[in-house]
Amino acid sequence: MEINLLWGVFGIFVLLPLAGSILSYLGKKFAIYIGIIFALIPTIMLYPFYAQNISELINIGVNINLVFDTTTWFFMLMIDTVAFASFLFAISCVKKKPEGFASLMLLSLAGANGVLMSRDFLSLYIFWEMMSWSAYLLILRSSGEYARRYLLFGILSAYFIIMGIGIFYYYTGSFLFSDSAGIPLMGWFWILFFLVVGFAVKMAVVPLHVWAPYAYSSEPSFVSFFSGGLSKLGTFGILMGMYGIAGLSILQGFGTFRDVSLFGYPFALLGAFTAFIGTILAIFQDDLRKLLAYSSIGQLGYVMVGLGLGTPLAVSGALFHAFNHAFFKSLLFLGAGAVIYRTGKYKISEMGGLGYRMPFTFLFVLFAIFALAGIPITSGFISKWMLYEAAIEKKFVIIAPLMLIASVGAFLYSFRILYGVFLGQLDKPYENIKEAPLPMLVAMGILMLPLLIFSIFPGWILEWIDDIMKSTGVGTIDYNTYSYYSSIGGANMLVLWIAFMLVFIVAMLIFLMKKARKVDQYDNYLAGESPPYVQLHAAHNFYKPLRDTWAPLLKYSIDRAYEKLSRFFVEGFEEIKKIYTENPQDYAAYLGIAFLLFLFIGWWLL
Repeated sequence: MEINLLWGVFGIFVLLPLAGSILSYLGKKFAIYIGIIFALIPTIMLYPFYAQNISELINIGVNINLVFDTTTWFFMLMIDTVAFASFLFAISCVKKKPEGFASLMLLSLAGANGVLMSRDFLSLYIFWEMMSWSAYLLILRSSGEYARRYLLFGILSAYFIIMGIGIFYYYTGSFLFSDSAGIPLMGWFWILFFLVVGFAVKMAVVPLHVWAPYAYSSEPSFVSFFSGGLSKLGTFGILMGMYGIAGLSILQGFGTFRDVSLFGYPFALLGAFTAFIGTILAIFQDDLRKLLAYSSIGQLGYVMVGLGLGTPLAVSGALFHAFNHAFFKSLLFLGAGAVIYRTGKYKISEMGGLGYRMPFTFLFVLFAIFALAGIPITSGFISKWMLYEAAIEKKFVIIAPLMLIASVGAFLYSFRILYGVFLGQLDKPYENIKEAPLPMLVAMGILMLPLLIFSIFPGWILEWIDDIMKSTGVGTIDYNTYSYYSSIGGANMLVLWIAFMLVFIVAMLIFLMKKARKVDQYDNYLAGESPPYVQLHAAHNFYKPLRDTWAPLLKYSIDRAYEKLSRFFVEGFEEIKKIYTENPQDYAAYLGIAFLLFLFIGWWLL
């Protein structure tokens, strides 16, 4: 009975998208609509399976373990919902180049769901590669250079994961997560190190992030799924590796610092550094796509902090922020995609005033920015607040300030998006621009709903997270429908919403009581002294004083460091190629030298 139910779940969430991938390839004319249907069915079917715990060992020559539990359900809720919204958005913008889009997206979705159901390394790696290669081909549709960068780091990620799997198998003779008894502490160190670094590539953790700004500059529909959905597989992998497979007892066996594992603390510090670097680089981007890409890197840094700290409050905050990131970042990429679709531009300095022509897109993006920046009336606030408190609770004087600076920076680049794209002067070429098509607006509305709902009722999502915390042995958190509590405070969203509504009502009354002068949108520079209808677009060289201040540090680039490293190897290999002279006498000399060298080494060892 149970194995039948398991195969039913596997069929819905893995085989069905796989079948849809084949159908959409065969039925190219209706591919995008097939994609919508085969992404919608798994998303809808998630809800009847909540709180199910289905597990079965299957022998295919080796034992594999497929599971559907709260952890799987939680991550599928993010990934499948974002995938459906991305397909819906793509109805309008993929028409120019539809070939293969739906097939590859569904194949990637099937791989992602397969990873989430895997509790053994063999099936996890197979589904991971299915997801990675389909993502590579999707990026290749936009740019070969972007795809090569992703491929190189994808191979690096796979190499690290295989190394971790290989060491695990060496000690256990099994691929099952549960067969971890008998591994010595040093063995655990290398297993966890390779797994965490391998999965951290998917989260674009510094210095493994240089592929992301390029990969995220491809098709908006795919990028929203990539950034908001597929990046969560890195979070899932690290969560399972550190807490689902090893566990707190193994992690604390490496020693502790203020009750935090000495193994996890460096990764938490790296996460805070990622949040800081990603934010600083986002501030100075004029390309809207790259701004959001660096922003995504920074926000995933917060998640890495929580996973590294490993306290119940920190891990809960990490999972909550990962959930929020899935929706607000996907929404922002879709909003950017809608703007690019209508204007044909992607540089912020070439836009302006679009909020007057695309008001619904503006409102969706505005709410997503509130969540990203952690404004108190959004769910983004409570997840960030949990992570701040987790760092402050343990008196981590480096991690907490870095996250705080990153949050201030998030306000800066968020304002740049709002002002440079939607507010300010409306450039004359855009005077007749229309609102985004209806499918795009519906897709953005779907992604906004969770951010709104869980800003009022955070206890609903904390109930799911608490189940995950218990199943991984991390601990438990104290919460109710509207709030959570910690040893140094907590947050009550009901109180914050009531306070916000009271302030809003008072501000509205003051506005209505006072006679307001309607100001033309062009009358907003130099205290209204500039001549009417003169274009003075301040989005150009935005934050130039900050750029000048940071110039000495911005000259250092991890991108350029990788390029120098690649040149070193290329030039070295060019030199090595010179020994292949096609002259038999040279090859005989090489063999003679090698023989004498081996004789000398053998004599020295004896």
